[in-house]
Formats: sequence, C-alpha cells, structure tokens
Amino acid sequence: MNAFSIIIPTFNDELNIEKNVIHLIKKVKKIKVNYEIIIVNDGSKDNTSKILKRLRKKYKKIRILNNIHNLGKSFSVRKGLKFSKYKKIVLIDSDLPYLDSFEKIIKRLNQNYDFVFVNRRHRKSLIKNKKLNFYQFSRYLIGFFVSFIIKIILKFNTVETDTQSGLKGFKKLENFEKLKFISKKFFLDLELMHYYKLHDKKFFSVPVKYTIDKKSSIKIFSVIKNIEIIYELTLVLLKYKKN
Repeated sequence: MNAFSIIIPTFNDELNIEKNVIHLIKKVKKIKVNYEIIIVNDGSKDNTSKILKRLRKKYKKIRILNNIHNLGKSFSVRKGLKFSKYKKIVLIDSDLPYLDSFEKIIKRLNQNYDFVFVNRRHRKSLIKNKKLNFYQFSRYLIGFFVSFIIKIILKFNTVETDTQSGLKGFKKLENFEKLKFISKKFFLDLELMHYYKLHDKKFFSVPVKYTIDKKSSIKIFSVIKNIEIIYELTLVLLKYKKN
C-alpha cells in the first residue's frame, strides 16, 4: 500500500509550525501518495497548541497528539508511532530539515529498502556554509565524534553512522509494537537503526548539501543538557552493545 504516516514532534514552535506544515502538505500532495500527518506537541508553553488546533480543523489528514509536559523528542516520536496507522513511516523535525530529499525518502521506501535516511556523513554530502564559526565547528566535531563512537561500539557500517539527522523513513518491522525502546529524549533514531541492523534490513543512505545552524535548542555549553545527552547515549550503547 502506497501510504505513509508522517510524524512530526514539535515544541514551542509558534512562529514556524503553521507555514511549515502547510508547506509539507503541498510537498506530499505533489508526490501523490496517501498519507496522514501526526504532529506531537511536546508540552509547548507558547501558542503552538492553538495553531495546531486550527490546522487540524482545516486539514483532515492531520492528527494532533499532546504531551501535558515536555517529555522529549524520542518520547514524542514513540507516541506518534504508537498511534500511526500505516506501515511506512517518515520522521521529520518540525523545521523541515532536508525537505528537498523528502521525495527521495518516499521513492526508496516504495522500492526494496526498509530504512532510508539523510546521511550527512555520506562521502557525497557537502556543507554549504563557506565559513564555520566556533559554535558551528564545535557542533560538527561533536557530531562526527558521536558517529565515530556509535560506529565502533555498535559496529555500524560507515553509511549508517549519521543516526541523528532530522529526516528518515522506514517500514515497520513485523511485531513492531513489541520493540522495547529506552530513549526518551535524544536517541530513538539510534535505537531504531540498530534494530533494523540486527534484523538484516536493507538501508539506503541519501547524501545531502546542508548547512550547520548558528544556534540550536541543544546548547553546546549547557552542562546539564550535555550530561543528559551523554547519560542517555551511554545507556543506549550499553544496552545494544550486548547484542
């Protein structure tokens, strides 16, 4: 069946969520597939909830799920997966990163691939920033280091090490609902990719031209946030290293 559940986690995105969702709907309609869009509002404190209610009234294919409190991206995606009705899933961040590659994700999932993802580590991927400031360069190094650690500990192939890009798709495994995930905030993508690797599923890696943002919700010098990231990554790696 050529149908997709598109899951979008969002938090405090009142300035962009409406225009981005409308832009995404136009994109999907051009591809001509059946779809649902599940937007998981992760306890937003701004006007995101009101905007989503308005969008839901206007577009019948939109479903809204709400977290009472901010529980994390991974928790929100897991919630979206629980309520998704189609076998083919697309995960995309609410700022619509790499949207130019969206159709490629759909195309490959309609072929003989089980997991398709945007891969900034691909040898054909390019950074569009002509110059990187200290923050951007630090983000690049941290991302490269995390990918290297994942590759070594979980024995990922080189093309599978960009687990954190904000656009990917997959076909649900048999008994998908029985899979046990531990990530609540940051590393559900890593867990998913590892499960598909364990089941010898077929991956496709999409190279991209991308920019490194000058700012992010995850601050490099936020001690508490970085401790949370390192702690959860350690838990995930220790769990799956046993496999």
